[in-house]
Amino acid sequence: MPSLRFGILGAGNIAGHHARAIQNTPNAELVAVASRTETTGRAFAAQHQTTWLADADALLARSDVDAVAICTPHDLHLPLAVAAARAGKHVLIEKPMALTVAECDAQIAACAHAGVTLGVVFQMRFDALSQQLKTWIDTGKLGRLLWTSATALWHRTDAYYRSGAWRGTLAHEGGGVLINQAIHTLDLLLWLTGMPTRVTAQTRTLNHAIEVEDGAMAILEYADNRLGSFQATVAAYPGYPERLEIIGTRGSAIYHRGQGRLEWHLADPREDGEAHAPISSGAANPMDIDIAGHIAQYQDFVAAVRAQRAPLIDGREGRKSVEIVEAIYRSARAHAPITLPFA
Repeated sequence: MPSLRFGILGAGNIAGHHARAIQNTPNAELVAVASRTETTGRAFAAQHQTTWLADADALLARSDVDAVAICTPHDLHLPLAVAAARAGKHVLIEKPMALTVAECDAQIAACAHAGVTLGVVFQMRFDALSQQLKTWIDTGKLGRLLWTSATALWHRTDAYYRSGAWRGTLAHEGGGVLINQAIHTLDLLLWLTGMPTRVTAQTRTLNHAIEVEDGAMAILEYADNRLGSFQATVAAYPGYPERLEIIGTRGSAIYHRGQGRLEWHLADPREDGEAHAPISSGAANPMDIDIAGHIAQYQDFVAAVRAQRAPLIDGREGRKSVEIVEAIYRSARAHAPITLPFA
């Protein structure tokens, strides 16, 4: 079977994980990388034994590229995804899918119109412990859910924000900790426990010289009378592993995701347990994550293209976290609850 040939758009930090994931995925091949910065692009191409191109248009024009991985600043996700779709390329896009729900919908429509596959990278869903917890929730092992919450108390230095002109800016990043760092934990919460119907939130710029938030808190309300919460910051030195709390009528599970640990306590019949997995968390350093999740996601994406099915995380799944991020931002600006879905 011929390999699915990938091009990578963008040669920043996360692009290296994509390159290694492609090279570790059967029936996948890295053909080229496009980066506007020549020194960065050439160094990346040499490291990963591929070809550097100066711009996205040149990569999208190549007949030997079947799919693209978009690893650029957030504001470029929409135009690049639409351009790739029009060029007939399948699209795998790093989180966040886009800056707004409207942009997500435009991506979904463009890929559907072109008949190409659209996937969004949320590799935490592929963790073995995430999969185990999802099965338990879906099969009722914890009973009816009563309370669901998640916390990402991470740390980023001022040097981190100075490392890229797009970081910490509304125009290019689209927001701060919510849409960049914490969106992984938020997506995991939504995938595990479902979408809320109302969000009440506050955001703050606490301890960085940036124009977007470095801290946020939200109360989540659900149609089934459940309550939840989400809190995130990058002002918590030295950075603490993310965790999720799932409380049901039969018992509770605490997913210390950033520590690779899942604990559970069931009331009837009594059961207490703990499971472990390799540690992978960007709490203190964005690159302190392994590539296992990316490899699993690439394997699913390639299989989806071959089978002409939707990948496990398609555009509609990727859209969900952007919708909640946008609801949090709207609520914080209006100092009022926001009802979902948007009218």
